[in-house]
Amino acid sequence: MVDDTDQVTRTLRQVTTQLQEGMTKSRMVPFAQTADRLPRAIREVSIRLNKQAKLIVEGKDVLIDKMILEQLYNPMTHLVNNAIAHGIESPEERIINGKPPEGRVTVRAFIQGNQTVITVSDDGAGINPERVKFKAIEKGLITQAQARNLSKQEVYDFLFHPGFSTKDSADDFAGRGVGLDVVYTNLSEIRGTVSIDSAIGKGTTFTIRLPLTLSICKALCCVSERSRIAFPMDGVEDTKDYLPSEIFINEEERRCVRWRDMELPLYSVSELLNYNRQISRRQTYMNKSSEDAIATVILRSAGNLLALEVDRVLGEQEIVIKQIEGPIPKTAGIAGATVLGDGSVMPIGDVLELIEIAQGRMRTDTSSSLWKKTYVPINSEVEVRSEPTVLIVDDSITVRQLLSLSFNKVGYRVEQARDGQEALEKLQSNLPCDIVFCDIEMPRMNGLELLSHLQQDEKLSSIPVALLTSRGAQRHRTVAAKLGASGYFTKPYTERDLLDAAARMLKGEVLLPGSTRVPRVVEPEVEAVQPISRASVESNLATGLSSSGKSKADSLVLIVDDSVMVREMLSMTFSKSGYRVEQARDGQEAWEKLRAGLSCSLILCDIEMPRMNGLELLSRIQEDENLAAIPMAMITSRGAQKMQNLAAEKGAKGYFVKPYIEEVLLDAAKRLIAGEVLLKKTSAVEE
Repeated sequence: MVDDTDQVTRTLRQVTTQLQEGMTKSRMVPFAQTADRLPRAIREVSIRLNKQAKLIVEGKDVLIDKMILEQLYNPMTHLVNNAIAHGIESPEERIINGKPPEGRVTVRAFIQGNQTVITVSDDGAGINPERVKFKAIEKGLITQAQARNLSKQEVYDFLFHPGFSTKDSADDFAGRGVGLDVVYTNLSEIRGTVSIDSAIGKGTTFTIRLPLTLSICKALCCVSERSRIAFPMDGVEDTKDYLPSEIFINEEERRCVRWRDMELPLYSVSELLNYNRQISRRQTYMNKSSEDAIATVILRSAGNLLALEVDRVLGEQEIVIKQIEGPIPKTAGIAGATVLGDGSVMPIGDVLELIEIAQGRMRTDTSSSLWKKTYVPINSEVEVRSEPTVLIVDDSITVRQLLSLSFNKVGYRVEQARDGQEALEKLQSNLPCDIVFCDIEMPRMNGLELLSHLQQDEKLSSIPVALLTSRGAQRHRTVAAKLGASGYFTKPYTERDLLDAAARMLKGEVLLPGSTRVPRVVEPEVEAVQPISRASVESNLATGLSSSGKSKADSLVLIVDDSVMVREMLSMTFSKSGYRVEQARDGQEAWEKLRAGLSCSLILCDIEMPRMNGLELLSRIQEDENLAAIPMAMITSRGAQKMQNLAAEKGAKGYFVKPYIEEVLLDAAKRLIAGEVLLKKTSAVEE
């Protein structure tokens, strides 16, 4: 069954991936649609500037997202014009320098990893960094002292500054300072980057890096200021945790970190982004490392790097980007948003804009007051939450949504989990929660197992847990009561009764008769319900008193099963009949208890368990002289005859198939303890 499910899952994943790839390819068009329009521009500019230039295009068949290609024509035209106006020399100068009179402009497109790379190269005069520095000082962008410490890439970045040009006089194609500024602006809108590599006398290469598609990308999901935010992976260079002692202050009084022998400024997300969100939760919903390490994401744009502090890095995820449209202006630093599987919206950070904001090249205080940042001081010490939080745990999305609506409309804050495992992970990750409503039958971890885990955790045991299930049998109620549930409700439920019960449980009442949970407040209407303390239950188990008054204190039954629900129900069955009971979660734990000297009269064991299964435990017991005399019976959902024969060959004395009948099981246990063998190779105990 498990193998079949895995195969179906793999097939579905393959079909989904193929469908996604097909949809992505349907948006792609060849680079030739833009490249074929460039020769005419080259020819016209060359004639007007009395220069000779030849255009060479490679990679015309490379497929590019249609939305990207539509925004690519202007940048490509400007770069080609720039190569002729600034790069390619006149025929006379080229001959003097030993070059052919006709210059070459090469445009090449190719795929590299998860990016489309386009290079525009010329074999012209190259860029003189000293000339660029002189112009930058002349325009007041930097001082002479600052110019001496600039790297070559930092010098080239001035070429993209609005109004910047190395020409002393303007003409139709150069000197106006609008060409490369347009290139940078247009590429930023499609999440592209551009870098420059140049050598004097040899030429210049502009390298454009673009995402494969604007609609689907891999992103690094993080938590910051108790909210999720993602950064496209093509702009993420690295992630690293820093200790507070590793953070230092530089000469400009800016927090910095060292990364790969480089000093990077450290910014928090709240320093760069405008938002207006008041947080009412006491603590961040996430794990904190024991050393209080600072999670940091290293962002990259062309030759610029930025260290961004976040609360937690969640991991990489493939997302579909939704563009922000409508009358509301786009927030600086945000490229778009995506809708997650649970329906929540997660913003996508714009790496290029975030780096520009950090460098002071982009302002965030727009004229619109809608995005004006307001700081709301939050004192976690004195903050009081007026709205309680309820965690709804159910594998049915319909049930979760209906319950959420019921609690939301009366003022509760609602969190959801698909099963017990997800609920436990959220609670252990410091999710603020005041009460839990949980189903019983769920994959991975059922409701009773979740309840057991919560009661064993000191920090979580105080949270009242109510079971909301379609299983109304008394034995399920009894197990829930023994595990400390505060309430037990069967579907279908009445909304008013459920909300009233939730309010009472939040006050500390215990609404489940016989629950081992101790109420904080006992209201008059429930005084008749006297909860049985856990100590009294354990005392009854130890003395072995059954309802009939017959004592079997000398008979101990070891129950081995990886399901807490099965263990508790079997324990209840044998305890009320007067047996002493010991439990083990799997064969390994049972073997350790037996080797440590546990004396038992009967072992009831499941077959399929982690670490050590039932048949492996059976073999070990039969090989041990001191333990081989203990009768062992298998109780499992595997009813196949070959499995029964295998258990018989290994020495099992009985074989029972779930679900079992209490009277039959108790009678069989009595006979097994007396020395009977109830299992032969050709038959099993019938229920």
